[in-house]
Amino acid sequence: MQKNYTTFFFLFSLLILTSCSTNRKLQSGETATTKLKKRSAKYLQKQLKAQALDVEWLSARAKITYKDSGQTRKFTANIRMRKDSVIWMNVKKINVEAYRILITTDSIYVIDRLKKEYYIEDLKLVEEKFNFPGQFQALQTAILGNPYFFEKQKLSANVANEQYQLSGDNGVRTKSDYFLNGQSYTLEQMAFFDVERDRKLNIFLSEYAPVLEAAFQFAHNRQFEVKSEETGNASIKMKFSKVELNVPKAIKFSISDRYKLVDK
Repeated sequence: MQKNYTTFFFLFSLLILTSCSTNRKLQSGETATTKLKKRSAKYLQKQLKAQALDVEWLSARAKITYKDSGQTRKFTANIRMRKDSVIWMNVKKINVEAYRILITTDSIYVIDRLKKEYYIEDLKLVEEKFNFPGQFQALQTAILGNPYFFEKQKLSANVANEQYQLSGDNGVRTKSDYFLNGQSYTLEQMAFFDVERDRKLNIFLSEYAPVLEAAFQFAHNRQFEVKSEETGNASIKMKFSKVELNVPKAIKFSISDRYKLVDK
């Protein structure tokens, strides 16, 4: 039997497992000129790393809207994450649990409550298929709202549209851009482009609010835009609330004997 992943989980995985991007376009009223002081790539990368959220535990609730050319779906999800260990998600539709997801450093488990089925995927196999290393770390980074940098990535700095821009590539096939607020240096957009496969991903971050006694800023709004010849165009909007940091949470994940394993 062929796997029948939910559109939510498929795209959420796709966002992390495909390396992608597009160039930022000028919005109405913007100009290409700016008075921002020029900064080096090393300085801007240092600012991003200084603001990166580094916690042992994260829990939050998220409202999720998924759109593609044929449908719009809305979910709510409870998310729990332990650093470098596990990510757990309880996904609901109309207040009824539809899916439970567990992601470890080497595997993805999905329970489909509606169909009484479950799926298991090896991250190594996904890594080989998509040629994108470090999936767990990338997903963890996306949940925290931190910048994701590739290994051996050479970056250059620029000023555009009242933002600082870092651009670079990993020397293989992936180009990336990072757009920083011109005043606070908070990350406002990440963009990745897989040149070989023509796959693009934009990640927008907004609605920053202080966390951990105002020591850090957390982006409560995220928008992911995917463009791909293979999968088509789609987007996910996530609005976070009830964010708790460094508070240990129970991770419960068990599969009933009545559920059927869907083969690869």
